[in-house]
Amino acid sequence: MSSFFITCAQGLAPYVIDELAALGIESTSDATGVRFEGGLKEAYQALLWTRCGSRVLLQLKAGSMKDLDDLHRQLSGFPWSTHMSDQSTFVIQVTTKRAQHIHTQYAAQRVKDAIVDYFDMTTGGRPSVEKTDPDLRFYVHIQDTAYTLYLDLSGEPLHKRGFRTEQGVAPIKENLAAALLYRSKWPEKAKEHQDFIDPLCGAGTILIEAALMARDIAPGLFRRGFGFENWRGHNEHTWGECVKIAKHRAEVGANTYQGKLYGVERNARMIGITKANADRAGVLKNMSFAHQMFEHFKKPADMSEKGLIVTNPPYGERLGEKEELKPTYIALGDWLRAYEGYEAGIITSDVELGKQMGLRARKVNKFYNGALECVYLQFAIEPQYFVDRKAAEERQEKRDHDEIMSEGGIDFFNRLTKNRKKWEKWAKQNHVMCYRTYDSDLPEFNVAIDRYDQSLVIYEYKAPKSIDPEKAAKRLEKIKAIVPIVFSDLKPENIHFKLRERKKGTEQYEKENAQGDFFAVEENGSKFWVNLVNYLDTGLFLDHRNVRKMIQEKAKNTNFLNLFAYTGSASIFAAAGGAKAVTTVDMSKTYLKWAENNFALNGFNGKAYQFIQKDVLEWLTQTAAHIEALPLMKKRDARYDLIFMDPPSFSNSKRMSDVLDIQRDHIRLINDAMTLLTKEGLLIFSTNLRNFKMDPTLFEVYDIQDVSRETLPMDFARDPKIRQCYLIRHKNA
Repeated sequence: MSSFFITCAQGLAPYVIDELAALGIESTSDATGVRFEGGLKEAYQALLWTRCGSRVLLQLKAGSMKDLDDLHRQLSGFPWSTHMSDQSTFVIQVTTKRAQHIHTQYAAQRVKDAIVDYFDMTTGGRPSVEKTDPDLRFYVHIQDTAYTLYLDLSGEPLHKRGFRTEQGVAPIKENLAAALLYRSKWPEKAKEHQDFIDPLCGAGTILIEAALMARDIAPGLFRRGFGFENWRGHNEHTWGECVKIAKHRAEVGANTYQGKLYGVERNARMIGITKANADRAGVLKNMSFAHQMFEHFKKPADMSEKGLIVTNPPYGERLGEKEELKPTYIALGDWLRAYEGYEAGIITSDVELGKQMGLRARKVNKFYNGALECVYLQFAIEPQYFVDRKAAEERQEKRDHDEIMSEGGIDFFNRLTKNRKKWEKWAKQNHVMCYRTYDSDLPEFNVAIDRYDQSLVIYEYKAPKSIDPEKAAKRLEKIKAIVPIVFSDLKPENIHFKLRERKKGTEQYEKENAQGDFFAVEENGSKFWVNLVNYLDTGLFLDHRNVRKMIQEKAKNTNFLNLFAYTGSASIFAAAGGAKAVTTVDMSKTYLKWAENNFALNGFNGKAYQFIQKDVLEWLTQTAAHIEALPLMKKRDARYDLIFMDPPSFSNSKRMSDVLDIQRDHIRLINDAMTLLTKEGLLIFSTNLRNFKMDPTLFEVYDIQDVSRETLPMDFARDPKIRQCYLIRHKNA
């Protein structure tokens, strides 16, 4: 007697146990598969007949280990020649559980070394590793300090039946298709010669699996090979007897099932693929195909009174697809009503799409299509299960509305509605296109909402650890539901959600991906490109609106310098205010290019506008040193009349030669910037560090004026600590 283990996808173990029971094999399951005891006959039967299993593994050895060196020592003494020769090719795969200290690739290397060392000591030969098509596959599972060594008798995963040469887009695997059919009791229905329909059959995975079951055909009969074929323990006679029995059952089944299997598919190429696969599987005889939309497929007059309909419609996992797919599910539900007396099974990843069908499910079971969690909705197509779709939608809408408005939702709705009216009126009076319309007004709804013309950005502030994550998630869902109601005139795709938390290093400025979704907005007569989708920030800091206006008012005939310039919005206002020269410095190539695009958008071009990509700290130090080294007469022309500096609170970008901590480094930054400033010039220093404290010694050296409150826009007044702003001049200027 040997021990065997059948791996299977999550949730399929019960069906594998039933399959083994039908073969007279007792088994037990755990989280990852099914175990049974038996001989080669039982293993061969499992390989031939399991429709839901993935691999059949033979347990070769189990034990405990101190470490990987101990594992190597033990396996070096294992009798490998019982299973392979020194000319065999092999591959090792290691899995672990509760053994985080184990590196699986290194563990596989140590097992490989054990095999090589064994043959080096016994025969002098050397088997070799072949990852693509090895003679033998070995698996080692390590859990805590225990290990188990397996030989894979399957070869390729068992869902690869062998008759399929092509697949459609996003296919369902055969083992999952079989599980759905088991769940709907198709084998029992097939014995009653009931008909079967897949109205969206694609490449025919479900349809062919149903035919194999109906005709009692072992799925393993069509495979081109198994993992045991180069194994020394393989018994060709026993295998041949198992195959002979399976073929006999298939011959009997071919003449037993008298029902019909219908495949409906609008894609002619998919029908061709299905027919070819079904022909190779020997089940084409009982099939009928309709090249049309399922909505147009009429129930044939000679169909059985009872039958089964199983299909795998599109799920709509990508953004926006759910709404597009609703008509498909509605049409599917309407079509199913013509099949009274039948049962149906629909697998989908979205229960809400399933509800569009207008049928009340009798059973709902969870399955996984790959890593995607799905539900299998089972229906009895009888009038008592038909749902008045309009009434159901109205009831659901009321339930959804009541849920949304409960637990403070109505308060958020009312506050947001009030804020919208207030700030829209203010924005219109002040000719402002971009502004904050909600700023954590209600502490339990801790978000900020900024409006950019006809778009919104909702910033969710990361909840403190003291807040129950589940409760915080529910509130966020309420926010996501209520905002589109209050702003119902905006397109849903123009409402964007972002998580706000302290950024580290380049996270403060770096983009999320390379794609752009830009549109232009206007502020005080100047235009800017913003992007609400692809970057951590939008390209325009709204809390600096008044500072930018101040820069415009002070910029006439100045030599203006913008440090840590981001997308150059302050530079645009300096140019608009009549600055004779504008220098924009930032270390990010992406944002500097964005700044150049902003200049082009406003029609500013020429040598007067310079863009410098460099570490600002390094550039400041070098430029300050350069100016100090100039003759006295040339220093005035090299300096700047107006400087704006808005550094990040913290940055450790790889492109920087040093780490920037604004609280620690602001003295150095300000001193270097003041070296670049003319005697009568002005440095505008801004920071968003909430607990920032200006060093007292700087007040002794420079004339410093705190203008944080004066420059804070009204729409940010709820949070006066959002930033600090100082006007810094040379004393006695």
